[in-house]
Amino acid sequence: MERWLSRSRVLLALCGVLLVAALNRRDPMVYGMFLFLAVVTVLGFVVPWMSLRSTTVRLQASGGIEVVEGTDCDLNIVVERHAQWPAFLVDVETEWEWAGQRIMLRQTLPIVRSRGRSSASAAALAGRVRFPCRGHYRLVGLRLSSGFPLGLVRAHQTVRPPDIALHVLPRAQPVHWPLPWGVAPDPLGDLTLRQMGQSFEPGVLRSYQHGDSVGRVNWRASARAGELVIQHFQQTGAIRLRVVVNAPTLPALGQADSAGEQAIRLAAGVCDAAMVHGVQLFLYQGPQEAPLQDATLARRALAQTQSQGAGALRNACARAARDAVAGEQVALVVPGDLAPETLVTALSELKGVGCTVVVCIALARTAARPKNAGAAAAHLRQVAADAGFATFMEMPA
Repeated sequence: MERWLSRSRVLLALCGVLLVAALNRRDPMVYGMFLFLAVVTVLGFVVPWMSLRSTTVRLQASGGIEVVEGTDCDLNIVVERHAQWPAFLVDVETEWEWAGQRIMLRQTLPIVRSRGRSSASAAALAGRVRFPCRGHYRLVGLRLSSGFPLGLVRAHQTVRPPDIALHVLPRAQPVHWPLPWGVAPDPLGDLTLRQMGQSFEPGVLRSYQHGDSVGRVNWRASARAGELVIQHFQQTGAIRLRVVVNAPTLPALGQADSAGEQAIRLAAGVCDAAMVHGVQLFLYQGPQEAPLQDATLARRALAQTQSQGAGALRNACARAARDAVAGEQVALVVPGDLAPETLVTALSELKGVGCTVVVCIALARTAARPKNAGAAAAHLRQVAADAGFATFMEMPA
């Protein structure tokens, strides 16, 4: 019953009743009421439609746009008016899709002047667009609507959206790395270790011993000493950090306040901390993918990270354990609502790797945090501590 009693139907019914009454009674006052209501109804129906006629939308942006979640995004939306009269209160609705999640953003242009481009209004409009969560969004819908002046009905105009991809990067959670950075042996590294090894920087000389490589004999020193002398070289190394992230799944995927998305922000903060200290970064996005070694692309990689099914975290930890060497550090970033048994199976792959492992636990924002979230995160921390791993928890900034 309620869906039949819309404002437009009520106005049309009142107009019909007043018209019949005016014809039957022939009263000027009833005629006046009918004419007034008829004018209001015509304005409510016709003006919104006329406002959108000869109105087009053009997006100047092209290719991939990058923006940090929660910050102003400039889409360069331009609304053009080709009619002789201006349009007022035009809503521009853009629909974006990523990983099965759809987000609708609506902005309002107060006025679109006739025969000209509303460049000033479009710039102010674009400055208010904000994406609450990271992801690689694609524009799938673009629509204009207007209810000016009375809001009785809303006229809609669907515009074919251009092919635009928007990369919303995660906002990094500030992180102070709790442990000193260790140095791992690396022939191509730029740091010198105290141990002796094979490199191009001379170390010490000693007498030849049975089993030493002949390639290490220093013939000039041997000629002076009258015996075979072995040349040692300083061993080089590098600071490395391997980051393994637990990608969020539904329903946490795409929910800005969830602990899963906060884990992505925490991972971005860990990567930033590594870049500040000149640490060589290895980011593991999935068990089947090679680790990302370019730290400058870490934010973009985290923006599109998705779960790859059950056991993905354990398989990623197993791959990191195979690649890790002594002296390196491994950061395992997990949400505070992760199942304890999942964490135990993932940590089992990192035991005995000979490097330092730090479990980073991310908590959801206060608005979306359940009552037992703190206890669950503390339990995860205790599970990691019982397994012999260092831990720290980070609250949302």
